[in-house]
Amino acid sequence: MKKYLVTGANGYVGSSLMQKLGDNGIGVLRNASKSSLENKAIIKDINSKTDWANHLDGIDVVIHLAGIASKAGFSEEQYNEINHLGTVELATQAANSGVKRFVFISTVAVMGSVGTFNEESETNPENDYANSKLNAENALRKIESESDMEIVIVRPSLVYGEDAVGNFALLQKLIQRLPFLPFGLANNKRSFISRDNLVDLLITCAEHPKAKGHVFLASEGPAISTKEFTNAIANGMNTKVVQLPLPKFIAKTLFKLINRPNMYAQLFDNLEIKSTKLNDILDWKALVTMKQSMSKLNEIKQ
Repeated sequence: MKKYLVTGANGYVGSSLMQKLGDNGIGVLRNASKSSLENKAIIKDINSKTDWANHLDGIDVVIHLAGIASKAGFSEEQYNEINHLGTVELATQAANSGVKRFVFISTVAVMGSVGTFNEESETNPENDYANSKLNAENALRKIESESDMEIVIVRPSLVYGEDAVGNFALLQKLIQRLPFLPFGLANNKRSFISRDNLVDLLITCAEHPKAKGHVFLASEGPAISTKEFTNAIANGMNTKVVQLPLPKFIAKTLFKLINRPNMYAQLFDNLEIKSTKLNDILDWKALVTMKQSMSKLNEIKQ
């Protein structure tokens, strides 16, 4: 059996991935006291100076989830040091240690924040976070060309599921607290992938012989509107909501007034992924449906 090193092992996706890998996975943590993992490696900081020498022996696959996310409070230098240069240092040492495959979790944001994208779409990072991820992707391709280590890059759409954080958790709270939502006229198209499906896809990318050298856009099916998505959340939580027909120009004005224009884009604009590689190259299909994933949310409410 392959031996995996998983960074970000106590994160939202990493913790679930470690459960799937079982004894075959070694989880990289910053603090041993914050995890019950038996197989773990303690790395306090991932950056351009991190020494991985004691953690790569016997490792076949590195799955690199760790990094700083897109949110306020981080500088361009911090994004570059951790998401870009930290990734380069890990991949360089992994290649020198004989690791066979390196799976890097990037972001759909390297292609932009609004639009419809496929595998042929040009990259267009719009912030320091996305730019740091794209720089890491480009550096990994160079490492692949100069070593025997295979590189696989995964660009996920929004990840959702039980115990999720970020925007998904915010939507859950709104649905729990408010009987009305303003998405009655939201006919946009946005792509999503549940945590369970992403974990299954990452393992496929780590093991499938044809995955090497490819960039995969990760979504679980046809894009849906924010109205449909929030209705699915409500159904999973056994909660009913009324979708108010709020005109988009009013919503856009309201989000400007509260200085959250990016949130308007995330809720009302398109971010659609059309990926053929998942099926054509990996023969991968979503492990669970959105309805099955959302059905677990009721446990959170109770």
